[in-house]
Amino acid sequence: MELHTYSLRHVYPPNNNKLPRFRPVYADYIMYEQHRHEFMNQPRARAALLHGGLVWRLALHSLGFDILPSVLDGISWEAVPFGLMLDVNGQTYFDDELSEEEVDFMCGTYYVHNNDGNVEIVSWWPRPQAWAALGLNVGFWSSRCESWFLSRLENIRQGVSREQHQSTNDANGPMTGKQWKGSLKFNPGTNKMMKNIDAACCSLLTTGKDSCYLRRL
Repeated sequence: MELHTYSLRHVYPPNNNKLPRFRPVYADYIMYEQHRHEFMNQPRARAALLHGGLVWRLALHSLGFDILPSVLDGISWEAVPFGLMLDVNGQTYFDDELSEEEVDFMCGTYYVHNNDGNVEIVSWWPRPQAWAALGLNVGFWSSRCESWFLSRLENIRQGVSREQHQSTNDANGPMTGKQWKGSLKFNPGTNKMMKNIDAACCSLLTTGKDSCYLRRL
C-alpha cells in the first residue's frame, strides 16, 4: 500500500539571472486552496481536524463546520499503516496523524531554492512553530484568532498581486518563519502561559498529582 502525500512545489532559481525570482501571486493562492480542498476529501484528512490551531481552521475553511461531528466517528482506514501508533500498557492504539510535509502543505508552504544553494521556506499561513510564537495560541480558537484569520484571508484576496512577477513589497504574500514572527505580535505573555500549561499537564499525566505550575497560573 502506498501513501499519496500532498505538497506544494519546490521552486528553483531561473537559469537566466535576468528573470525575476519566484513571487507568488493570487492565482498561486487559488491553486493552493484547490489542492487543500482536494486533500481534505482524503480519508486521513481527519488528522487535520485533530491537529488543532491554525491547521484545524484551514481544514474547516475547506470543508465547513458541519464536518466537525464526523471526527468522532473514529479513525480512517489509513490510520493503521500511515498514522500515529501508541503503545499504552501493552496495548497498541492507532490514530490519524499528519506528516510534517502535510502540515507544511496545509499552511501553503513553498521551498524556494536560491542561487547560493540555500532553501528559503515561505508559507501563505504561519507554520505551527511560527503560529505558537504569535501570541494567539491560547489553547483554543478564540474570537481574536477568528478575527485575525478572516482579516488575513481578505488581505490575501485584496492585497496579493494579480500580475505574475509584479513587485508588491507587501506582507500579504507568503512569508518566512522569521517574517511571520516579526509581523504579528499579540500578547507577549501567551507563550509563557502555554509553556506552563503544557508542563502542568505533563506533570499531572506523569504523577497524577497537582503541579506547582498550576499554582503559578
